[in-house]
Amino acid sequence: MKRTLFVLTTILFFALALTSCKKDEANNNSNNNDGGGSSAGYVDLGLPSGTKWKSSNETGGTNGFYTYDEAVSAFGDKLPTKEQFDELRVYCSWEWQNNGGYKVTGTNEKSIVLPAAGCRSFYGDVISVGYYGYYWSSTPFNSEYAWFLRFNYDEVDMNNGSGGGFSVRLVQK
Repeated sequence: MKRTLFVLTTILFFALALTSCKKDEANNNSNNNDGGGSSAGYVDLGLPSGTKWKSSNETGGTNGFYTYDEAVSAFGDKLPTKEQFDELRVYCSWEWQNNGGYKVTGTNEKSIVLPAAGCRSFYGDVISVGYYGYYWSSTPFNSEYAWFLRFNYDEVDMNNGSGGGFSVRLVQK
């Protein structure tokens, strides 16, 4: 009886240890997917301003896209400014991914991925998925337009316009 109890206890111990290791491995893998160094889903890319970038896009809006007014209303100061996008462009390396989008790696080797999610046209169609990415900034250009990040496989720049619906990636100071 003692031997059976010992064997069962040993099996239980190893089963618990294995489960614990699997949980740790899953947590480490989730950190690796967003470049590590995340705090509640935000990644410190080692930027001079100290800005941390969320590891994923916001998923609300219509078809996952927001108009400028919707984005500013919903996210306020968590929506990046034009200057924060400019800092991301200047201080990070940008590597196009085969599935469409960029792996953006900071000075500290941590990274985020900005998918080429396309956009929602003025007519409501989702277009350019896998080819272009459009991300709102909080910075107005004038009374009708706002700045946004625009990219494809060979260029990353800031542009301005009113757009139908663009992606949103949040920041944290």
